[in-house]
Amino acid sequence: MEKFYKSKNLFLFPLIFFLLSNISFSKTEKKKNHKNLEIIQKEKNNELFSSFLIKNIFVMGKTKYDRDFISNLSDIYPGNRISLPSRKVDQAIKKLWKSHLFGKIFIYKKNRPSSNPNEIDLFFDLEDLIEVHKINVKGTGIIRFYSIEKIKSGDKISEDSIQIIKNDIKNYYIKKGYNEISIKSKWNIYDGKNILNIYVDKGKKIEIEDILFDGNNLFSKEELLNLMVKIRKKFFIPIIGNPFYFSHENIKEDLKNIRHKYQSMGFLDVQVILDSIWKNNSGNYGMKIKISEGNKYFLGNVNFVGNTIIKTDLLKKFFSYKTGDVYDKVGIDKNIFSSEYESSILSQYLNIGHLFVKIIPIEKRMENNKIHLEIKIEENKPVYINKVNISGNTTTKDHVIRRELTTYPGSLFSPKKIKFSILRLVDLNLFDNSKIHPLIHQNKENNTLDIEWRIIEKNSNQIQIHGGYGGDDLIGNFKLNFGNFSLSNFFKFRSWNPLPQGDGQKFFLFTKFSKDIKSYGFSFIEPWIERTSPTSLGFHLNYSKKKIKKSENVFFLPRFFNSDTTVHEGFTDKIEISLTLKKPLVVLDPYSKIKLSMDYEALNYNTKLFSDHNRKLRYTNIKSLISLQRISDDPDFIFPFKGSEIELIGIFTPPYSILFKNTKRFKIYWMEFFKIKINTFWYKKIIDNIVIKVGNEFGFLGRYDKTKILFPIQRFHMGGDKNSFGSKIENIDHIPLRGYSSNRKNPENISPDDGGLIYNKSILEVRYLIKEFSNTSKFWTNLFIEGGNISDSYKTFNPLKMKKSFGVGFRIFLFPIGFFGLDISNPIDRKSFSIKSGWKTNFVIGQD
Repeated sequence: MEKFYKSKNLFLFPLIFFLLSNISFSKTEKKKNHKNLEIIQKEKNNELFSSFLIKNIFVMGKTKYDRDFISNLSDIYPGNRISLPSRKVDQAIKKLWKSHLFGKIFIYKKNRPSSNPNEIDLFFDLEDLIEVHKINVKGTGIIRFYSIEKIKSGDKISEDSIQIIKNDIKNYYIKKGYNEISIKSKWNIYDGKNILNIYVDKGKKIEIEDILFDGNNLFSKEELLNLMVKIRKKFFIPIIGNPFYFSHENIKEDLKNIRHKYQSMGFLDVQVILDSIWKNNSGNYGMKIKISEGNKYFLGNVNFVGNTIIKTDLLKKFFSYKTGDVYDKVGIDKNIFSSEYESSILSQYLNIGHLFVKIIPIEKRMENNKIHLEIKIEENKPVYINKVNISGNTTTKDHVIRRELTTYPGSLFSPKKIKFSILRLVDLNLFDNSKIHPLIHQNKENNTLDIEWRIIEKNSNQIQIHGGYGGDDLIGNFKLNFGNFSLSNFFKFRSWNPLPQGDGQKFFLFTKFSKDIKSYGFSFIEPWIERTSPTSLGFHLNYSKKKIKKSENVFFLPRFFNSDTTVHEGFTDKIEISLTLKKPLVVLDPYSKIKLSMDYEALNYNTKLFSDHNRKLRYTNIKSLISLQRISDDPDFIFPFKGSEIELIGIFTPPYSILFKNTKRFKIYWMEFFKIKINTFWYKKIIDNIVIKVGNEFGFLGRYDKTKILFPIQRFHMGGDKNSFGSKIENIDHIPLRGYSSNRKNPENISPDDGGLIYNKSILEVRYLIKEFSNTSKFWTNLFIEGGNISDSYKTFNPLKMKKSFGVGFRIFLFPIGFFGLDISNPIDRKSFSIKSGWKTNFVIGQD
């Protein structure tokens, strides 16, 4: 390319910039490589490589920088002698470009009208990048784009950067079906600040009105349409619109889905082609998909070659397909190559350290549409772990992280161990789960790997505030959670930051307060009492005092006073002490745990029956708990997209009536019972942010001696929400059931007066994640239908005869405070339909 620049006697000769050679000359921000601009006037061939003396330097163009600044930045000064072209000019342009101050850079020379033809003036033609203070995007709602988020106030951007932002926005909406999107930008200066306004006109969302298939014999049109999941709308009302929207990229993915479906049925030679697209009068599109199915193939003989570590019989078991089966190309590839599928052949080798195993399937097509398969395996040597390093932890001590890892120096490398280690680090709740990354470095000289666990700590200290309204009293709960406590640093005041932290211990301080109740307590958990196993030991202490009113619904009084069931004003004080042991059951899987606890409760009741008499009462309860649980919520417990929660709970007291038959005190004042509970919940993602939750609960209360009285405090009570018993001094076994009352004095109460001996409950929720503020703060809504039944008789209990309700709820989890929510529910089987509306509102604070 050759250009001439003339102005009177001014002849501009360019400095030619060659990539990766001697001379660089111009750059733009759009491409990382240097853009060559050739502005050449060939007057004398011998002038190209002549040596010139720079007499003056001039700066021109849209720039605010002066000659001295450019000379210092480029390291070219008046008086320098340079050759043209030369490496010095190349380096000058690189320095100017790396300064991130300019969007365009041109360098020219001008011959001086003097007796010395080797004297020149040098011109820097520059265009500054624009300093942006704010970017406003109008027309996209609350959607954020990374290309905008990464630009901070005061950054300098070019027109190419603006175009990148436009392209990001455009590509996002084209994938959503907005193919006629229009984006414009305009600079405004307000109060001395440069404001970039980007105007987005999405236009009409282009729908697909007609999808025609040609050549399909195996699958019907409806079956093929069901495979087109990428272009399908999340929500669709048949009367209003069409179920599909137009997106080239998503159409390609759906064609691939159809192709894979055919290949899984043995049609290896299938071709699925987008034959044509047309635009209808409505502005929407139609398209035709042409399918050439080909022949159906079956699996012939399968031979393994080269395997020595894993025996052939075992490999065939992992392969799972047998001679005569349909040749399922998709399933066969999965069983051989998928590292995410734990039963694949590749996974078997990876988990025993053969990281560089090579598996090559060779297809040999024979007559009668049979394919014989030979699977060649190059096992190669196993890879061992050399070093395990930890970085990113500033508060948490190394041993707290290292004891959770299953990757040890000298052990075989295994992706399964990596995954297990990540799960255990996530379970600590000390780090940003999305940024736990093992960086793996290969040492080729000794066939080993170094692993660096990079983590980013998060704030593990929380303040939780929640409450409820019970009776005539507003109850408040306040809790301080220190999630990374260090008892060993407690007396090392210099290490406090701002508290003793770093050993991964849990320390909680909590209080409950209202007009008539005061409660204080603390808990401490040591997560590792064993060196080789994450067995935790917890200690809990709580003291509470409450004023009892005449009108109060007290659960422990009626059965204590067999001769006088009148509730009198008085006071209760209660002390609770518990010791808890939790241990993972790694023999089952990483998600299973067992919990053992021993609890002691002592409650004193003092009431004044007459003006000069006090009646005192004390009951004592010692119980043990055994709980087996498996929790696999993914990605977290706040809003799981998949996983399950399964728990089997057994609570037992000593059989005092058997051990101390002739002791009246144990018969009356010591509680005696056993209780079995089973809770199961499953989570399944449907599409994007929509999740189905299905849950079931069952509980059973029994006794060792049929003559022993079971008190209301021991029984099950159903109805209301989880805050319904927030004011009680007793620990009530409460099963929430939205839409129904939990108050024994309410005619809509569904529990027996003294509580139930057996119950069951089922729930179905459709959850939609509206907004995820961060990994630890989320906002969602749910539609629910749930039902439960409770009875004080084992014989008359019918698990199918449930009290049902339905409604809608909203939840927000704010770290570090906890859950806030609102449920609006309607009881389907309410007792009295004289009430105009059965809708009830429940507020959820602190827990879901």
